[in-house]
Amino acid sequence: MNNEMIKSKTIKVSAQRHLVIPKEYYDTLTIGEEVTIELHEGQLVIKPVFKVDEDFAENLLEELIAAGFSGEELVAKFKEVKKMVLNGDKPYL
Repeated sequence: MNNEMIKSKTIKVSAQRHLVIPKEYYDTLTIGEEVTIELHEGQLVIKPVFKVDEDFAENLLEELIAAGFSGEELVAKFKEVKKMVLNGDKPYL
């Protein structure tokens, strides 16, 4: 986990197992229509699903080149950031 402060909030779960994500969390994570939910070490982890367009790879390469990456370093960083995006994590260059 990165250096973000961990916030905690108690929410209710309905009889139908529905829950409401607090607006502050929803907005901060820029959640769209879907999330992924994982069971990790006895905890539920909810992550936003980021839809990627067909130009995703080209746009990512352009951003990495503009950030100064080239050669093998470019390839390694491309793979790293691509994996982060496809896993629903926020990428960093």
